[in-house]
Amino acid sequence: MKDISVTYLGGSGFLTWYGDTGFLFDASKNSPDERILPDSETLSRFSRLFVFVSQHHENTFDPEIYEIVPDHTVFFLGYDIPEPYTGIRLKPGETTQIDGLTVKAYDSTDEGVSFLISLDGITLFHAGNLNLWHWRDESSVTEIEAAEQDFYNCVAPIIEDRPEIDIAFFPVDPRQGSMYDVGAGYFLMNLKPHVMIPMHFQGRGDVALRFAVTNENDATKVIALQKAGDQTSVSIPDSEQTAPDQKLIDFLKNNPAEEPEEAIQDHACR
Repeated sequence: MKDISVTYLGGSGFLTWYGDTGFLFDASKNSPDERILPDSETLSRFSRLFVFVSQHHENTFDPEIYEIVPDHTVFFLGYDIPEPYTGIRLKPGETTQIDGLTVKAYDSTDEGVSFLISLDGITLFHAGNLNLWHWRDESSVTEIEAAEQDFYNCVAPIIEDRPEIDIAFFPVDPRQGSMYDVGAGYFLMNLKPHVMIPMHFQGRGDVALRFAVTNENDATKVIALQKAGDQTSVSIPDSEQTAPDQKLIDFLKNNPAEEPEEAIQDHACR
């Protein structure tokens, strides 16, 4: 069992960690709504720190992060982050591995990329600005259909890969008006992350809470962190694939007269 801690930084920003490994996503103070950055002392405590910047917009990319992270930090950047900012730049469809971490970039319906990251049996997805950016109350039917198709095209490769996502961070933007949460809902129903945490809700914590109340189901727990500084902890069970089937072991011990193959077949039918 791994306990993952999450601190909401406002906007689409999060500091996520377990043990001495930290993940910093889209941290920026540049927005009218409340934002915070972790201090350098907090970040220096991680022996492994990975920073992710999904796109170049100032509300997701704050150059100050380069000043507050320790020297051993590894940066993963959307391909549109300008020079001279250093890091591993990724385009949609590209994958990289470093220090036991696997990072795959997917497309976005805005600029930049979304990130799927896996390390030590934990898988996180940060959508960046991937969302169904429809404006249903003011757009034409043609514009709405185009936005829907763009979103479905971007999400299709993720659905095809079928990752088992432990925590997904996804936008729910109330500026879109009615059906503001249709993109997040589609992602939740098709990818079934174990936990989803809403983001990008323009300082409207009530919107995150409403999404949590109306969308949580048996497959996905939705956690609403409503303001910068809010924290939560998520327990991730160890992979069942690596653990022996104790029921099968006990069955074989208690039935030594049976041939192993017959015992296994009988167990599978129960």
